[in-house]
Amino acid sequence: MRVLVVDDDETTCQLLVKVLSSQGMDADWTTDSLAGYDLSLHHHYDLCILDVRMPLLLGTDLVEGLKEEHPRAKIILISGFADETLEQTAKNLGVSLLSKPFTPALLLQATAEVLRQSP
Repeated sequence: MRVLVVDDDETTCQLLVKVLSSQGMDADWTTDSLAGYDLSLHHHYDLCILDVRMPLLLGTDLVEGLKEEHPRAKIILISGFADETLEQTAKNLGVSLLSKPFTPALLLQATAEVLRQSP
């Protein structure tokens, strides 16, 4: 299982990768949204976990680009600013939204749910 984590906070990336790796997942990460998009184009990922608010390219914009290249991409957006508008945006994009802060158990639950969804 390969996962890509894109968040402008390095500590968050490292924590998410540690949690995912503890479950046997192979996780790459970057704090640069443009580099994350590039990684997603050149490598296969079973799941992408993307922060919404990042410099250069918002997570929602990144989702649109990923879905254009990989329509069946499985994506979880994460945000410390999750509100009804962002929830609706995530729904419209066909992705899950996880509100920060969240526990490792909640991350793993969301990951399992997204990975179980039909392509």
